Amino acid sequence: MKRITAIVLVCFCALSCIKNDIPYPVVEAKISSITASGAESVTIDSDTRKVTILLEETVDLAAVEISSVSFSSDMVKSSVELVGTHDLSSPLEVTLTTYSDYVWTISAELSIERRFTISGQIGESYIDATNHRAVAYVPIGSDRSNLKVSELKLGPEGLTSYSPSVAELTDFEASCQVTVTYRSVTEEWTLFAEEVDSPITFPLPDVWTRVIWLSASGIEGRDNGFMIRAAGEEEWTEVQNVTHSGGAFSACVEDLEPLTEYECYAFTGSDISSIRTVTTEEEVQIPNGGFETFSHAESDKYYSFYDPSSTDETLQTKWWGSGNKGSTTIGSSYAITMIDSEDKVEGDYSLRMESKYVLIKFAAGNVFSGEYYRTIGTSGGVVRMGRPFTLRPRKLVLSLKYTCGQIQERTLGGMPAGDDVKVGDNDRACVWIALGTWDYHDYGGSEQSPVQINTTDESTFFDSDGPDVVAYGRYVVGESVEEWTTVEIPLEYTTTSVQPTHIIISCAASMLGDYFTGSPDSILWVDDLKLVY
Repeated sequence: MKRITAIVLVCFCALSCIKNDIPYPVVEAKISSITASGAESVTIDSDTRKVTILLEETVDLAAVEISSVSFSSDMVKSSVELVGTHDLSSPLEVTLTTYSDYVWTISAELSIERRFTISGQIGESYIDATNHRAVAYVPIGSDRSNLKVSELKLGPEGLTSYSPSVAELTDFEASCQVTVTYRSVTEEWTLFAEEVDSPITFPLPDVWTRVIWLSASGIEGRDNGFMIRAAGEEEWTEVQNVTHSGGAFSACVEDLEPLTEYECYAFTGSDISSIRTVTTEEEVQIPNGGFETFSHAESDKYYSFYDPSSTDETLQTKWWGSGNKGSTTIGSSYAITMIDSEDKVEGDYSLRMESKYVLIKFAAGNVFSGEYYRTIGTSGGVVRMGRPFTLRPRKLVLSLKYTCGQIQERTLGGMPAGDDVKVGDNDRACVWIALGTWDYHDYGGSEQSPVQINTTDESTFFDSDGPDVVAYGRYVVGESVEEWTTVEIPLEYTTTSVQPTHIIISCAASMLGDYFTGSPDSILWVDDLKLVY
């Protein structure tokens, strides 16, 4: 009996001492989206685990209302109930947990529009919000001991007081000190007035294909503006619709001719700048915008929208990509993007995109500038978006039709901020266009198609507010459109001076297809895509 007991004890000890070296799975906890009352933008940096909320200037940082939050997985647990009111006057630290802990920081800033103007100043003032300094520029010889501040706004509208008062700020021989107070914030600002030799400055204009953007600095209160003419012409034309901000002024000259030389100058009263000579850019259209060219160059299971045998060099290589490469892995009947010869606007064909179930996954019919890269089992796929492009069109115009189904599949994971759709809602088609300076080293794609999107990783989804987006426009349709309809999608530019490196155009029968959400009854037709400059 003792021997048997000893054997049992040895066996138990051996079993209890077995080392469990099976690692826990790596499921990183991320904040995918967050919305807040009065938010102008939200920046989520998964690498540094920081969220920055930019709020309207009148929002109280001590009482920020967060209305919704989504995480990268349903497994994520938060140490703080984020939906609710929070004091973000200092950063909020949150621990997100899956199999491990991940510390995130949520901070908020006010988007304060600050202004400082002295009567008769030259150009626009310089405001350094970080160091609480503001500089106005005045003509040389000005009596800086007796200047008049015509406008001062260094805090939220209607909530800010100044000491001394704005009327008392007159002596700028050295500088003026002013205490700025709003809510619980007190800031000490230094104001300067600096003399400038020239009454006018006229930097090189921003030149597009049919548009020139002009900006200059003159003396506030004078007649400030621009003159323009085509090179070689005798008569000058005064530019209309000039916008003024202190002594700074700007204008947009439209309806010009591509690849044409123009001359222009700025004036402030009787003073004029030197003449600038510029040449407008060329006008280039989207390759195969009517989808008249296609072939089985990549596979006999589906059509690709180029043809190596074409006599047109722009159609010999791939510009458009689709999800067909992934959806037809199990057969050609699962193609989600195809040519339609029976229903079109121009030429012989249009493009038809059908959302479908492919095995157990929902796939949105789609086409985009770029290429399908690879399939991730039955979980999703990786696409690379974008094609080289350096011009700046004003809008995208196309014809479309849409059969709108009701959502039958809704992902269990995260959803875009403010877009909490449910089963039974109308599906939505979406067409969007973006211009940007994306570097494939940063975005994971290729030199030709820099933006890589993995449909199994929400952190890789396209961000229209991203730092490298130069312009963006989107059109969403949430009901059936039975007749061909012409749609214009204006591009909103973040800057007029930055030249893009790539263009992305994307069409999808189910706009939440990346979230595996939509209807298998949804069909989108598009035809005759054109850029308008």
